[in-house]
This record gives sequence, structure tokens and C-alpha cells, in this order.
Amino acid sequence: MQLLQAVTKTQQYATRKDIARIFCYKNPSQLLKDFRDYAVEHPNTFLPHKPFIKNKGMDTLYDILAFAYYFENKDLLEAGTRSITFKEELTRLRQVYQ
Repeated sequence: MQLLQAVTKTQQYATRKDIARIFCYKNPSQLLKDFRDYAVEHPNTFLPHKPFIKNKGMDTLYDILAFAYYFENKDLLEAGTRSITFKEELTRLRQVYQ
């Protein structure tokens, strides 16, 4: 007899509309643009996650955990004063957002 264990996994990527619903924003376009700009300028900040996927002809998909980290620490990240890394916060972010 074999025992199987099922683990639920929530979605990792979300569209602009999903981000708006999760973070209670009516129009998060400027915030998402700032997030994309920051992710391009600082590519190692969100490792091991890819912060967003740009699809041709479709909406951009955003990593929920990477965006949540940016959303919570936007001012500190842009000022360059955040001492806690994304990798250290990953466990807490998973508990809160998944």
C-alpha cells in the first residue's frame, strides 16, 4: 500500500487585475510600472523568483511574492536601505500571501 500526500499550491503569477484585487487597488498601473522598473534595474533582488513575465500580445504576469515584497518595502528598497533580503522574507511572504 502506498500513501500519497497532496500539497496544494496557489498560483505563483498574477495579472494586473489579480494584483489589483489582492492588494485592494483600483488602478495599480503606476505601481506595477515602478515595480517593473525596479526589477529591471536590480535583477538580483528577487532571486530565486522571476519578478515578472512579459508575454507578447498578452498581459504581463507578476510574481505575487516578489510584488508583495516590493509593495511592503517600496520606500526602503528605492532608497537602498533595506537590510532584510527577499530570500529571508520568503517564508513569511508565503505564509501571508499563499
